[in-house]
Amino acid sequence: MAGYVIAVVTFALAFVFGTIRVVRPKLVLAVGAVLAFGWAVTLAAATGEDAAGHEVIPLWFVAGLVLLLYGIWCCGLWLGRRFRRMRSATPG
Repeated sequence: MAGYVIAVVTFALAFVFGTIRVVRPKLVLAVGAVLAFGWAVTLAAATGEDAAGHEVIPLWFVAGLVLLLYGIWCCGLWLGRRFRRMRSATPG
């Protein structure tokens, strides 16, 4: 359930940044890349710990999840920019 909430919040946040003209798209992509890199490092460090006897999550799976979330971030920004262009298009 938490994964769905994270994905929806990520998409919605990037979509809002794409529709309002306060933040530049390159800055939004850079912030998303920094967050993705930090999340990947944190999860990679956590996969090495097996203190409680749980299964170790493979690193390729962690990297795939991070790339998927960054893709959701980028798609939210792209759709937000498209929505903004549709609203501000002049008729005729």
